[in-house]
Amino acid sequence: MLLGIISDTHDHIEKVKKALEIFNQHKVLGVIHCGDFVAPFTLKEFANLKTKFYGVFGNCDGEKEGLLKVAKENNLILSEAPLEISLGNKKFLIFHKLKKEEIKNDVDYVIYGHTHKYEIIKKENILFINPGEACGLLTEKATIALLDIKENQVNILEI
Repeated sequence: MLLGIISDTHDHIEKVKKALEIFNQHKVLGVIHCGDFVAPFTLKEFANLKTKFYGVFGNCDGEKEGLLKVAKENNLILSEAPLEISLGNKKFLIFHKLKKEEIKNDVDYVIYGHTHKYEIIKKENILFINPGEACGLLTEKATIALLDIKENQVNILEI
């Protein structure tokens, strides 16, 4: 059971399309976006997923009304952070910018972005995952993550 994780796309449509292609090829259970789409036209690309989509706003998502309209028209879940969801009998807490004071002990995964650097950290019973930046603008590495929920393993993929 794979889950796709992406963050900080910053209107880089070609990278978004590549990520969606990978997620669809792997037939992921769902896709989580940790924010910073920037414009509604970027979010609209996620309608091409063959699975459920869950996203949160980032600090660069200024056109929230337009983003919410696109989300509603395309049956995409988009909200302020933190967003709590359950998939594959696991609980996820999704942020853009990680806020440790809002972390609940009953979650299995904390997913976040904002730093543009990928990292995977295990603390007690929680796996923290930052997929890095999909746009590749700051680090010159465009990355996404695939999480195997059954095996509790994360693969960072360069796109």
